[in-house]
Amino acid sequence: MKIGVNYSYRQPTFQAVNQKYLKWAEKNFQYEKNGATSDWLMSITEDVILFGDISKRDAIDTMHAVRKYVNKGSMEAFESTLKDIKNS
Repeated sequence: MKIGVNYSYRQPTFQAVNQKYLKWAEKNFQYEKNGATSDWLMSITEDVILFGDISKRDAIDTMHAVRKYVNKGSMEAFESTLKDIKNS
């Protein structure tokens, strides 16, 4: 897990990005030009909602980090998954 600090609005906020999912998205983007494949989206959803292996906050931060690897055709599914995780 990578911890970063964002000093916006005078109060630092910490972001925890899950390295497993970030590296998976980078690898997908290299070969498929889409970092958030259906397998990736299903797996992160299951790890948060079903198994609790990843905290909701970590998953949300990871998805924000991966957003740059998502192609336009998959953005609707990506946003839907993000919304599901936020509302879980």
